[in-house]
Amino acid sequence: MPKRRRRHFTPEQKTDAVRLVRTVENLAKVARDLGLTETARRSWVQRSEIDEERGAEGALTSAEREELAAPAS
Repeated sequence: MPKRRRRHFTPEQKTDAVRLVRTVENLAKVARDLGLTETARRSWVQRSEIDEERGAEGALTSAEREELAAPAS
């Protein structure tokens, strides 16, 4: 079976998907309806919660992760 090609999504698409998961309250259904894996949706929801400071204590926000990944000047 050939490997599925990895798709890329904009931050806006991810935000819309997270909003849909929160509205429907069924991650599996949203993933199925959008033709995506539950794992991708789950990680997007978790990242969103961290960025909203509702995630695990000590978890880095997206901004903090970008700052650490940026090359030192």
